[in-house]
Amino acid sequence: MKRLCLLFLLVLFLFFTLGCSSTSHMLSPKVLDDTLPLEEKLLSFNIPKVQVTYPTVYYDGLEWRDRLIELIEGAEDYLITSAFLASSSEELEGLYAALVRKAESGVRVYFVVDGTGPFDMTETRFHLIPLKFLRDSGVHLLEYSPMSAARLVSGINLLYRDHRKFLIIDGKHLAVGGMNLNYISIGASEEDLQRDSMYEFYSPSLAATMLDHFVPWWNEQSWETINREDFPVDWQAADGLKTYDAFYVDQHPKSDKLSLLFGSLLNEAEHEIKVLPFLPFMDKHMMEAFRRAQERGVDVTMIVPFDKRVGNRKGIEFMAKDLLTMGINLRIEKESDASQRLLHEKLMIVDDRYVVIGSTNINYRSFNLAYETALVIDSPELAKQVEAHFDSLYENTMPITEEMAEKWQKFSSYPRFVFGFIGG
Repeated sequence: MKRLCLLFLLVLFLFFTLGCSSTSHMLSPKVLDDTLPLEEKLLSFNIPKVQVTYPTVYYDGLEWRDRLIELIEGAEDYLITSAFLASSSEELEGLYAALVRKAESGVRVYFVVDGTGPFDMTETRFHLIPLKFLRDSGVHLLEYSPMSAARLVSGINLLYRDHRKFLIIDGKHLAVGGMNLNYISIGASEEDLQRDSMYEFYSPSLAATMLDHFVPWWNEQSWETINREDFPVDWQAADGLKTYDAFYVDQHPKSDKLSLLFGSLLNEAEHEIKVLPFLPFMDKHMMEAFRRAQERGVDVTMIVPFDKRVGNRKGIEFMAKDLLTMGINLRIEKESDASQRLLHEKLMIVDDRYVVIGSTNINYRSFNLAYETALVIDSPELAKQVEAHFDSLYENTMPITEEMAEKWQKFSSYPRFVFGFIGG
């Protein structure tokens, strides 16, 4: 039986990596064309340019929860939020009560949660209250691709998940990042609370772009039809505030947008790339894009999080040797104590200038099989701030050695790697 399961996983692995990969676009001729400015490339890929204010950054889930409640209570017309994993709990009663009050007061509340939410296997499973009660208050709740026996007819499409985390309020307040709306992200205390980030800012142009994506997507997924003109944008929200150029990707499964975006950024790098990949299950095209940057003399540093649940390596077992051969400064967090909190953050910094945030993991699944968000902000000031954060994490890491990589790469770990590659 174990051999049959392994064979099934291997077949799936080969099917996706050989048949459905779009990460080859990371190495397309236009991406690698050094004569084209980055902005020209991204615009040619239909990746829109927007203006954003300097964000307020939240690294603490409890702090973000309290701010989120404030933002919800201030909503006057509409509120749209999406989270991969979302559920209520005793610690989150205040948050979900605020959503209920707003919906009952007439504010249009749209809430998207992925269908894997009821199967949350983190610490949240002991603190999980499903969100269907929100519908009783008038919240427009959409569960994307629910996991059920009846949906097995969807076949491979069951692997597509909505991994986005974002917030839009009244076409004025925006937030993107990696925090879910569940216990371990914004409700737990001490060792159960994940380390993550959310970025809050004003941006009428980004609000308009996100709404342009959200409305047709909602109409495709829901029985309820909504109209774009019913979601106005406050075009004066950022008046008087300094703004920065940014580029936004709303990724759909099997799209090439993330491959084009990250490939262009890696090719743009001249001296340094710093990465928090979370689940670095990369295919050969992604690996090659990093190799080319390193070969040009770019210093690439990648921090793999410690995870006490899975032996701490987060999918790096079968790539560590190749990454080390490239010369990448591959680090892993030290196991400081038994209460080490999981680092769930996704971040890339290029040349002390470009900051990439959002829900996207640097892995095959995010680039091919999921709905994701990615926002690139061109701001040396913001880069300096988040680099200080990155450097503080770096202090508690140690280098991954060739001996460690050799020890990790064993056949018994392969099924977990294959599962993580397509399901991470």
